[in-house]
Amino acid sequence: MSDSTHAGSTTAARIAAVASVLFGVSFFLTVASVNVPHRASDAQLLEWWGTEANVTSGMFSLLFAACTAVLFSVVTNHVLLVAGDGARHWAAFARSMSGAFTATLLVSAALRGVVGHLVKVEGEPLPGIDVLRYTTALNYTVLSTVVMGTFALTAIALGVLVLRSGGLARWQGIVGVVLGAVVIVAVAGLVGAFTVPIAIGWSLCTAVAIWRGPRDAGPEVRSVAAPPAAEVTA
Repeated sequence: MSDSTHAGSTTAARIAAVASVLFGVSFFLTVASVNVPHRASDAQLLEWWGTEANVTSGMFSLLFAACTAVLFSVVTNHVLLVAGDGARHWAAFARSMSGAFTATLLVSAALRGVVGHLVKVEGEPLPGIDVLRYTTALNYTVLSTVVMGTFALTAIALGVLVLRSGGLARWQGIVGVVLGAVVIVAVAGLVGAFTVPIAIGWSLCTAVAIWRGPRDAGPEVRSVAAPPAAEVTA
């Protein structure tokens, strides 16, 4: 491996590690920027949506979701790259679930931003209480099921790829499989929205593993990852 190729790989790994950290931050802001009160009366809900800051927060959530989708794609593509082609079925599954996660995340964010766009951009009056309750419930349903479910399946698939290929530290693969399984259980119990901190924890662990690279994966992985020594001929 030439010095320029090695430098390029190192730079790509650094970018992916930073993207993984930013993914966790952006995912948190996507969800935390809109906090519609639960079990609120009609009057309380209308009062909450009547506040300009709350109406605008949904539009910011949509922007954060777009950033989250891009950053997750960067991280996923990097892990798939370092994992190689040893398990193509798992790689294809991880890639498809990653695409499903980003797509459904944007749909969920659009449900949070539609009210703000309608009122602030289109100049329409605030929708009625039934519409507000429906969009809020639909948003939480999508987030709790398909968004977190596809994230969990992506994390599991990437974890299996890491364990089989050794492209990253083995502990990262174990973390991905275990945390993904926990999120799957939560999704089955319809409480997947509460596992967003687990996704953030996965992103931080993945960032550490990418930053440290194969040298943290153990001697057997380092021997595979290291370029072969040039033969010396007489």
